[in-house]
Amino acid sequence: MRSGSQPGRDSLQEAPMSEPTRQPPALHLPKPLVITIGCLKGGVGKTTSAFFLAAYFALVHGLRVLVIDADPLSQTGYSWYRTLAKAGVTWPFKLDTFPSKHVGDFIDDRAGEFDVIIVDTGGESDEIFKAAVRKSHELIIATAPTEAEMERVPPTFAAAAAAAQGAPQEIRVRVLLTKVPTHPSKEGAEARDKFDAAEYEVFEAQASNWKWYRTAVRSTNPLDDLGEYQEIGDELTAEYLAEVAA
Repeated sequence: MRSGSQPGRDSLQEAPMSEPTRQPPALHLPKPLVITIGCLKGGVGKTTSAFFLAAYFALVHGLRVLVIDADPLSQTGYSWYRTLAKAGVTWPFKLDTFPSKHVGDFIDDRAGEFDVIIVDTGGESDEIFKAAVRKSHELIIATAPTEAEMERVPPTFAAAAAAAQGAPQEIRVRVLLTKVPTHPSKEGAEARDKFDAAEYEVFEAQASNWKWYRTAVRSTNPLDDLGEYQEIGDELTAEYLAEVAA
Protein backbone atom coordinates (compact mmCIF):
# COMPACT_ATOMS: atom_id res chain seq x y z
CA MET A 1 0.00 0.00 0.00
CA ARG A 2 2.79 1.94 -0.73
CA SER A 3 -20.71 15.35 7.39
CA GLY A 4 -21.58 15.94 10.99
CA SER A 5 -20.47 18.48 13.52
CA GLN A 6 -16.84 18.53 14.53
CA PRO A 7 -15.78 18.42 18.17
CA GLY A 8 -14.18 21.42 19.74
CA ARG A 9 -10.41 21.45 19.58
CA ASP A 10 -7.76 22.88 21.84
CA SER A 11 -4.59 24.47 20.56
CA LEU A 12 -1.40 25.43 22.32
CA GLN A 13 -0.01 27.52 19.52
CA GLU A 14 1.43 30.04 21.96
CA ALA A 15 4.39 27.80 22.86
CA PRO A 16 7.46 29.25 21.13
CA MET A 17 9.52 27.19 18.72
CA SER A 18 13.08 26.19 19.57
CA GLU A 19 15.98 26.77 17.22
CA PRO A 20 17.47 23.74 15.41
CA THR A 21 20.55 22.35 17.14
CA ARG A 22 22.66 22.24 13.96
CA GLN A 23 22.56 22.96 10.25
CA PRO A 24 20.00 20.51 8.88
CA PRO A 25 20.74 18.35 5.84
CA ALA A 26 18.51 18.92 2.86
CA LEU A 27 15.45 16.70 2.57
CA HIS A 28 13.20 16.23 -0.43
CA LEU A 29 9.80 15.90 1.26
CA PRO A 30 6.18 15.98 0.16
CA LYS A 31 4.55 19.28 1.08
CA PRO A 32 3.93 18.44 3.86
CA LEU A 33 5.19 15.01 4.83
CA VAL A 34 2.34 13.35 6.75
CA ILE A 35 3.19 10.56 9.17
CA THR A 36 0.62 8.54 11.09
CA ILE A 37 1.76 6.71 14.19
CA GLY A 38 -0.87 4.16 15.04
CA CYS A 39 -1.82 0.73 16.27
CA LEU A 40 -5.28 -0.50 17.17
CA LYS A 41 -4.05 -1.08 20.70
CA GLY A 42 -3.30 1.35 23.51
CA GLY A 43 -0.15 1.68 25.54
CA VAL A 44 2.41 0.82 22.89
CA GLY A 45 4.30 4.12 22.87
CA LYS A 46 2.51 5.98 20.08
CA THR A 47 2.48 9.36 21.83
CA THR A 48 6.09 9.01 22.96
CA SER A 49 7.11 8.12 19.41
CA ALA A 50 5.10 10.98 17.91
CA PHE A 51 6.66 13.56 20.23
CA PHE A 52 10.25 12.36 19.93
CA LEU A 53 10.04 12.10 16.14
CA ALA A 54 8.48 15.56 15.99
CA ALA A 55 11.40 16.85 18.05
CA TYR A 56 13.77 15.04 15.70
CA PHE A 57 12.38 16.74 12.58
CA ALA A 58 12.37 20.13 14.31
CA LEU A 59 15.76 20.00 16.04
CA VAL A 60 17.81 17.99 13.56
CA HIS A 61 16.31 19.23 10.30
CA GLY A 62 15.01 22.63 11.34
CA LEU A 63 11.52 21.95 9.99
CA ARG A 64 8.12 23.31 10.97
CA VAL A 65 6.36 20.42 12.66
CA LEU A 66 2.79 19.89 13.83
CA VAL A 67 1.65 17.00 16.02
CA ILE A 68 -2.06 16.23 15.93
CA ASP A 69 -3.32 14.44 19.03
CA ALA A 70 -6.25 12.53 17.57
CA ASP A 71 -6.72 10.06 20.41
CA PRO A 72 -10.43 10.22 21.34
CA LEU A 73 -10.03 8.68 24.80
CA SER A 74 -6.67 9.68 26.23
CA GLN A 75 -5.30 13.15 25.58
CA THR A 76 -1.85 12.20 26.87
CA GLY A 77 -0.15 14.27 24.20
CA TYR A 78 -2.12 17.39 25.01
CA SER A 79 -1.53 16.97 28.75
CA TRP A 80 2.20 16.47 28.28
CA TYR A 81 2.47 19.45 25.94
CA ARG A 82 0.44 21.67 28.27
CA THR A 83 2.51 20.69 31.32
CA LEU A 84 5.75 21.83 29.72
CA ALA A 85 4.24 24.95 28.18
CA LYS A 86 2.87 26.05 31.56
CA ALA A 87 6.28 25.39 33.14
CA GLY A 88 7.88 27.73 30.61
CA VAL A 89 9.71 24.96 28.73
CA THR A 90 9.67 25.58 24.99
CA TRP A 91 8.58 22.87 22.61
CA PRO A 92 10.33 22.62 19.24
CA PHE A 93 7.01 21.84 17.51
CA LYS A 94 3.33 22.78 17.66
CA LEU A 95 0.43 20.63 18.83
CA ASP A 96 -3.29 20.59 18.12
CA THR A 97 -5.90 18.17 19.42
CA PHE A 98 -8.45 16.90 16.93
CA PRO A 99 -9.95 13.52 17.92
CA SER A 100 -12.38 13.20 15.03
CA LYS A 101 -13.03 11.05 11.97
CA HIS A 102 -12.66 14.34 10.06
CA VAL A 103 -8.96 14.49 10.93
CA GLY A 104 -8.16 14.22 7.21
CA ASP A 105 -9.87 17.56 6.60
CA PHE A 106 -7.94 19.06 9.50
CA ILE A 107 -4.67 17.84 7.99
CA ASP A 108 -5.63 19.53 4.71
CA ASP A 109 -6.46 22.75 6.54
CA ARG A 110 -3.04 22.91 8.24
CA ALA A 111 -0.95 21.57 5.36
CA GLY A 112 0.26 24.94 4.14
CA GLU A 113 1.68 25.92 7.54
CA PHE A 114 4.00 22.98 8.23
CA ASP A 115 6.71 20.87 6.65
CA VAL A 116 5.87 17.74 8.64
CA ILE A 117 2.57 16.69 10.22
CA ILE A 118 2.58 13.74 12.63
CA VAL A 119 -0.73 12.22 13.70
CA ASP A 120 -1.06 10.24 16.94
CA THR A 121 -4.30 8.33 16.36
CA GLY A 122 -4.56 6.55 19.68
CA GLY A 123 -5.61 2.91 19.76
CA GLU A 124 -9.39 2.94 20.00
CA SER A 125 -10.95 4.46 16.88
CA ASP A 126 -10.81 2.57 13.61
CA GLU A 127 -12.42 5.53 11.83
CA ILE A 128 -9.86 8.08 13.04
CA PHE A 129 -7.00 5.75 12.22
CA LYS A 130 -8.24 5.15 8.67
CA ALA A 131 -8.91 8.84 8.06
CA ALA A 132 -5.34 9.71 9.07
CA VAL A 133 -3.82 6.89 7.01
CA ARG A 134 -5.59 8.07 3.86
CA LYS A 135 -3.69 11.37 4.08
CA SER A 136 -0.33 9.88 5.04
CA HIS A 137 2.92 9.15 3.24
CA GLU A 138 4.30 7.10 6.13
CA LEU A 139 2.50 4.80 8.55
CA ILE A 140 4.45 3.68 11.58
CA ILE A 141 2.81 0.80 13.45
CA ALA A 142 4.25 0.93 16.95
CA THR A 143 4.29 -2.23 19.03
CA ALA A 144 6.03 -3.65 22.05
CA PRO A 145 7.67 -7.09 21.50
CA THR A 146 5.06 -9.07 23.44
CA GLU A 147 2.47 -11.48 22.07
CA ALA A 148 -0.43 -9.37 23.37
CA GLU A 149 0.86 -6.26 21.59
CA MET A 150 2.12 -7.95 18.43
CA GLU A 151 -1.19 -9.68 17.73
CA ARG A 152 -2.72 -6.27 17.03
CA VAL A 153 -0.33 -5.54 14.16
CA PRO A 154 -2.09 -7.69 11.48
CA PRO A 155 -5.55 -6.11 12.05
CA THR A 156 -3.92 -2.67 12.13
CA PHE A 157 -2.19 -3.41 8.83
CA ALA A 158 -5.46 -4.70 7.35
CA ALA A 159 -7.30 -1.55 8.42
CA ALA A 160 -4.55 0.56 6.87
CA ALA A 161 -4.71 -1.39 3.62
CA ALA A 162 -8.45 -0.82 3.44
CA ALA A 163 -8.01 2.88 4.14
CA ALA A 164 -5.32 3.21 1.48
CA GLN A 165 -7.59 2.03 -1.33
CA GLY A 166 -7.87 4.91 -3.76
CA ALA A 167 -5.34 7.13 -2.00
CA PRO A 168 -3.40 9.09 -4.65
CA GLN A 169 -0.07 8.88 -2.79
CA GLU A 170 2.07 5.88 -1.94
CA ILE A 171 1.89 4.97 1.74
CA ARG A 172 4.91 3.23 3.21
CA VAL A 173 4.13 1.01 6.19
CA ARG A 174 6.74 0.00 8.75
CA VAL A 175 6.64 -1.61 12.16
CA LEU A 176 8.54 0.12 14.96
CA LEU A 177 9.47 -1.97 17.98
CA THR A 178 9.00 0.03 21.18
CA LYS A 179 9.45 -0.69 24.87
CA VAL A 180 12.12 -3.28 24.06
CA PRO A 181 13.68 -4.53 27.34
CA THR A 182 16.98 -2.91 28.17
CA HIS A 183 18.18 -5.87 30.20
CA PRO A 184 19.56 -8.94 28.38
CA SER A 185 16.57 -10.34 26.52
CA LYS A 186 15.69 -12.07 23.27
CA GLU A 187 12.28 -10.38 23.00
CA GLY A 188 13.31 -7.74 20.49
CA ALA A 189 15.18 -10.15 18.22
CA GLU A 190 12.40 -12.75 18.40
CA ALA A 191 9.74 -10.16 17.57
CA ARG A 192 11.80 -8.91 14.63
CA ASP A 193 12.20 -12.47 13.32
CA LYS A 194 8.44 -13.05 13.51
CA PHE A 195 7.64 -9.87 11.63
CA ASP A 196 10.30 -10.61 9.03
CA ALA A 197 8.83 -14.09 8.53
CA ALA A 198 5.39 -12.51 8.05
CA GLU A 199 6.94 -10.11 5.51
CA TYR A 200 6.33 -6.92 7.43
CA GLU A 201 8.87 -4.15 6.95
CA VAL A 202 10.47 -3.39 10.31
CA PHE A 203 12.68 -0.49 11.34
CA GLU A 204 16.24 -1.59 12.02
CA ALA A 205 16.33 0.95 14.84
CA GLN A 206 14.11 0.47 17.86
CA ALA A 207 13.05 2.23 21.05
CA SER A 208 13.94 0.52 24.29
CA ASN A 209 12.10 0.52 27.58
CA TRP A 210 14.48 3.28 28.68
CA LYS A 211 13.77 5.30 31.83
CA TRP A 212 14.00 8.60 29.91
CA TYR A 213 11.06 7.63 27.69
CA ARG A 214 9.04 6.32 30.62
CA THR A 215 9.49 9.45 32.72
CA ALA A 216 9.28 11.99 29.90
CA VAL A 217 5.49 11.91 29.61
CA ARG A 218 3.93 14.65 31.73
CA SER A 219 7.35 15.67 33.04
CA THR A 220 8.81 19.14 32.69
CA ASN A 221 11.96 17.90 30.95
CA PRO A 222 12.59 19.31 27.47
CA LEU A 223 12.93 16.82 24.64
CA ASP A 224 16.55 17.72 24.00
CA ASP A 225 17.84 14.15 24.37
CA LEU A 226 16.39 12.23 21.43
CA GLY A 227 17.87 8.93 22.56
CA GLU A 228 17.23 6.14 20.06
CA TYR A 229 14.77 8.33 18.17
CA GLN A 230 17.76 10.05 16.57
CA GLU A 231 18.56 6.75 14.83
CA ILE A 232 14.90 6.02 14.14
CA GLY A 233 14.48 9.46 12.59
CA ASP A 234 17.61 9.03 10.47
CA GLU A 235 16.26 5.73 9.17
CA LEU A 236 12.87 7.29 8.47
CA THR A 237 14.38 10.14 6.44
CA ALA A 238 17.04 8.09 4.62
CA GLU A 239 14.98 7.66 1.46
CA TYR A 240 14.30 11.37 1.26
CA LEU A 241 18.04 12.10 1.53
CA ALA A 242 18.70 9.48 -1.15
CA GLU A 243 16.29 11.19 -3.52
CA VAL A 244 18.21 14.45 -3.10
CA ALA A 245 21.50 12.68 -3.80
CA ALA A 246 20.05 11.03 -6.90
